[in-house]
Amino acid sequence: MSNGNGADDKVGDGRKVLLEVRGLKKYFPVQQGFLKKVVGQVKAVDDVSFSIYEGETLGLVGESGSGKSTVAKMILRAIEPTEGEVLFKENGDFTNVVELKKTDLKRVRRNIQMIFQDPHSSLNPRQRVRDIIGEPLLVNGVAKGKELEKRVAELMDAVGLRSEYMIRYPHAFSGGQRQRIGIARALALNPKLIVCDEPVSALDVSIQAQILNLLNDLQEEFGLTYLFIAHDLGVVQHISDRVAVMYAGKLAEVAPARQLFKGPRHPYTEALLSTSPRPHPKYRGAMQVLSGEVPDISKEMGGCYFRYRCPYAQELCEKTPPLKPVKDSEGEQRSACHFADDLSLVGV
Repeated sequence: MSNGNGADDKVGDGRKVLLEVRGLKKYFPVQQGFLKKVVGQVKAVDDVSFSIYEGETLGLVGESGSGKSTVAKMILRAIEPTEGEVLFKENGDFTNVVELKKTDLKRVRRNIQMIFQDPHSSLNPRQRVRDIIGEPLLVNGVAKGKELEKRVAELMDAVGLRSEYMIRYPHAFSGGQRQRIGIARALALNPKLIVCDEPVSALDVSIQAQILNLLNDLQEEFGLTYLFIAHDLGVVQHISDRVAVMYAGKLAEVAPARQLFKGPRHPYTEALLSTSPRPHPKYRGAMQVLSGEVPDISKEMGGCYFRYRCPYAQELCEKTPPLKPVKDSEGEQRSACHFADDLSLVGV
């Protein structure tokens, strides 16, 4: 079933699409000389398409510089896309966020919030916790005065913080507690979608588990949908329903989390999984060390971007592989590899 924007409202198993990204691109100009002449384009994100279903967590993974955070910022229109569509479902219809004016964008952003990577720099050190969490409510005219303070207390309780601490400043809290404050701020306007940009990478391992469990509990309690960006595959495996793998600005593979970790269908995914430590004393797997270098995305390349580092590369890889469904996979699995149906790759 489609709406006026051509987005599929439901898939075959009944899941409803909340966000659909189509052909998203972000090119940054390369300038030289006194006159800043444009001599090229850095293709930070190059033709990325995916969907997020209501109530699920989509993990977006890849090494540093793969374009994960750039995708997140374009969804929120924190930076303008070069090309593409971001279709978000509002009141039963899909809205193209890319085409919205600033006045309408404010309305959509109430339903799309973000949790930032560093809890130390994402909170204003000059504001009390009450003002940090309550600012979205005040700016959007949702609550003020005693009603605002009551709502802040409820949000702090929801994320596991004592409400009497709302008069304190961020420096009085630990890293994990600061991230809880950031989560409470993201929940303030009752959003449908929360973009989590590496929300646990700056925290100790023991605290990471607490924050991930909190996110799972909040998702169940408030019916939230997450786009979870990370480079730690262990974290992604713990929280994600589906996983999208990015490499050099492109999607390499998209699959249900269990299927991707069990049987990857792209050589880059296999290499990523080989670097993930296994919590078993008898495991003696070898880490796959990739030769070559990450491609220069400021140059026209064509073909498979991973072919210079891929141990399975052949002449066919000079042609660009489409992100297509994989045969004989247990679930909805797509891979941008010409040999995805033939390779026997090692998973976890």
